[in-house]
Amino acid sequence: MKALVVVPVFNEAATLGHVFERILHFNPGHTLVVDDGSTDGSASIIESVRPCHLIRHETNLGYGRSLIDGFAFAVERGYDLTLTIDCDEQHEPCLIPRLFKEIGAADVLSGSRYLEEDPSGDAPPEDRRFINQRITAIVNQITGYGLTDSFCGFKCYKTAALARLALDEPGYAMPLQFWIQAWRLGLTVREIAVPRIYKNLDRTFGGEMDDPQRRLRHYLGVMRKELERWSMSSSLALIPTI
Repeated sequence: MKALVVVPVFNEAATLGHVFERILHFNPGHTLVVDDGSTDGSASIIESVRPCHLIRHETNLGYGRSLIDGFAFAVERGYDLTLTIDCDEQHEPCLIPRLFKEIGAADVLSGSRYLEEDPSGDAPPEDRRFINQRITAIVNQITGYGLTDSFCGFKCYKTAALARLALDEPGYAMPLQFWIQAWRLGLTVREIAVPRIYKNLDRTFGGEMDDPQRRLRHYLGVMRKELERWSMSSSLALIPTI
């Protein structure tokens, strides 16, 4: 089984070295780093670690764009499985082998910080938890997937399933586009419990996205646009106007 770990990076110099060390220790396959125009010295750290593969954006194109480029790389190079993991120490690299093993017959094995109640887990920022709950509920109404966490970036995919998608949302709303397309294509989805870790409560989304109300409105807009794109008019009524 040919497996690839995709690591999106944007100005992660503070955690990059330690996370890379652990990813390379626990990852039995290849690693692809997508450096999304970092300006804080992350690029030199990436060079020193020398991951198996590297894509570098000259400017910051967005978290979603980094994942989309990683998916395209996996498809083009013929990997069987593709796993995504962030490098801000909020995902546990020791779980990489487990996700590869437990995807089983599913097309997507999605990490969830809320699938199991873990009193030892970090408390999420209130606005992020509220938006996650609100958006996840709407995703479930549309898809019937029964998700508990629609935003977790720690996922394992069958690469053949990724090849069927037409993703183009460059920002943090890309997962919402993904869920709608996955449902439209009939992809099978399972969740797996992962630790709830919030290392940096001051982390920002950038610009107007730091305002929770605007961020929620943007997410809803992306979902509405995606439903319209695929002529899913019967589901449009599930997207509230705020």
